[in-house]
Amino acid sequence: MELFNTTKFFHNLKKVLRGVDMVEIEIDENACVGCGSCVDDCPNDVYEMDESKNKTKVVNAEDCMACLSCHEICPAEAMEHKNIHVAKRLYIDRKVNDIIKKII
Repeated sequence: MELFNTTKFFHNLKKVLRGVDMVEIEIDENACVGCGSCVDDCPNDVYEMDESKNKTKVVNAEDCMACLSCHEICPAEAMEHKNIHVAKRLYIDRKVNDIIKKII
């Protein structure tokens, strides 16, 4: 039994925040090395690999919670986040997230 459904939480949060500027994510395709670290690390599955280009692409920008874990893990610094107002930079690791879910 899941006590805290993050997907449902962020879906409801988006309803509350309609009209509020959401995070805009730009990926510099010239800088992206196609390692997929951001795809694997994002807790909300904001990214996918574009297999034809071997580059990361944004597929669920509205689900971005601005934790910046993708930004922190990107070896090429290929990401830019706009309209982000974070008082404290957060880093969310999927493995840590999974452990916390098991504890809660």
